[in-house]
Amino acid sequence: MIQPLRATRETWRLDWFDLDSPTPFGSMFILPTCLYVIHRYTGMLIGYEFIRELDQRRAEILIHRLFQERGIPDEIQIPDFEEWDESVWQGLSRDYHCEVQLVDNDRAEADPTQQEAIRQRLDSMVAGSAQTFLTSLGPKAIAQGLVQALKHLRSIDKKRALLAKALELSENLPDAMVELADLELQDGNVDSAAEKFASAAANSVAFHVPGETSCYVRALHGQVLTAWQRGDLGQAIQMGEHLLSTNPVDHPGVRFLIPLLQLLAGQIDESQEYFSWYQKNYPNDIEDPGFQFAWALSLVDRDEEKAAAEKYRRGMIQNLYLAPLLLDIPEPAPDIWQHNDRGDIQYAADFLNSFGLIWERDAAAVRFLREVYTDCNTLLEQLIILRRKMAEFQDHRYEPKHREIWQQLIEQEQALIKSGT
Repeated sequence: MIQPLRATRETWRLDWFDLDSPTPFGSMFILPTCLYVIHRYTGMLIGYEFIRELDQRRAEILIHRLFQERGIPDEIQIPDFEEWDESVWQGLSRDYHCEVQLVDNDRAEADPTQQEAIRQRLDSMVAGSAQTFLTSLGPKAIAQGLVQALKHLRSIDKKRALLAKALELSENLPDAMVELADLELQDGNVDSAAEKFASAAANSVAFHVPGETSCYVRALHGQVLTAWQRGDLGQAIQMGEHLLSTNPVDHPGVRFLIPLLQLLAGQIDESQEYFSWYQKNYPNDIEDPGFQFAWALSLVDRDEEKAAAEKYRRGMIQNLYLAPLLLDIPEPAPDIWQHNDRGDIQYAADFLNSFGLIWERDAAAVRFLREVYTDCNTLLEQLIILRRKMAEFQDHRYEPKHREIWQQLIEQEQALIKSGT
């Protein structure tokens, strides 16, 4: 039977909005984002879905489902977000023979009355249950649930929205305040971050359990970082020492930072005292490469060159990029195998940006570092070759003896490391 042709093009539009009603998400709470599809000209609601945050994959799944359930339009308009992959929509167009138009996210041309009607309709679906939870659980419990949901989000704007809602429900909630302070610090708003870390510390100190990680520990660590970023090295060192005395387990790793700040501030004697104290209080600790380099520098100043060379060797083995960057010589390729993130080139680059000045202003220290690096060059080259081989082999799961061969490579690496230390 011959079907009549459609007189007008069938055009859909994908749109979205964020809700302000906390909604349960497992044991947490979220502020849902509503993705919905409407008929471009009539405003008829085609379908919708509530999700954690604006996400291209979830948008794609929604569109696929609606195409299966409601048929395929002639055209669908999709907001053109910079972070979304255009090739995904090109693939959708090819698969369904549907024209995909990426449109400006500016909604100025849209019908505000139509948008508001849809928003109210969809918002009402969650508003009632949100009020019920608010009454039964109380605002503080919901605020804490919103903070817990942060780890499931990628969008900074969405994180800020959750934290704003959490603080609206429970003013000065320490967990929310320290998370917000972290975001401020990442954005470079150091003064705002310092204020929020101080508030979080003051409001959480009563709940701190010695030996356990807590909001209070995070807040103190944040105060160390903000003082450092402000250039107040004295306060940063003082706060770091206070944090260590409060939390000797040192979950944030501030024990590795304090002597570097002391050296940066020119406190040579204090750094030497600190390393002696550290050796007694943290035996058999993990070896942080930057810390080992700082320790070596302190030992050189005391004319303990043999001990300094050993610390440099340990640091070089832990991070193969640190010495080359400090000495301004070619470094190994960044894709060799590393046992942890302290060994990668990003760690070395961050260290150079933060503490390279310590070596730049001490020509004798650079000369000694160059001598040690030259003496270790054969060992380091062997280690680079082996770790490159490990990087190439680690994903060869099809090899029947993969586990056995990998263990042999690990043993070879450990033997090399042992020979160098």
